[in-house]
Amino acid sequence: MSKPVKTFSTKQGVVTLSAPFFTLMHDQKQVEVTYKPNNYSGWGMCKTCNAIEVSDFTQADAELFACTADSKLRLQGYAA
Repeated sequence: MSKPVKTFSTKQGVVTLSAPFFTLMHDQKQVEVTYKPNNYSGWGMCKTCNAIEVSDFTQADAELFACTADSKLRLQGYAA
């Protein structure tokens, strides 16, 4: 992963965006959007997107990404 370029602090944890990078599998530059929860001992989730799709990524986008990712990381019925 590239160095983080943007970092957003959310209620659930931290969302970071990497610097745009090229891959052999994509024609356009890519960006990794990573979510690391506050209480998961370094575990997290990332998604690779076209850089143009996240060029105007905001705090509201980070909150939504964190909420969606957090719901996928946690087992239903268990306390956080």
